[in-house]
Amino acid sequence: MLAIPPELGRLYDTLLERKAVAVEQRPHYKKWLRYYWDFCHKYALEPTDRQSFPAFHDKLRAKNQSESQRQQPA
Repeated sequence: MLAIPPELGRLYDTLLERKAVAVEQRPHYKKWLRYYWDFCHKYALEPTDRQSFPAFHDKLRAKNQSESQRQQPA
């Protein structure tokens, strides 16, 4: 799995803090960011393109992830 670039990781941490995401929940948010980042690079999709996310969601469905699991990255 690809590592999140350090600058993106710092920006994401700042966003989670600004959105008041509970500290104990932040590892889950970061996990989904890593999965999405890896997915986009694997399938040559631009992570900043909103059209990439439906493809990620479809991939989770194809991997038999539950509805609640598919809602977590959203």
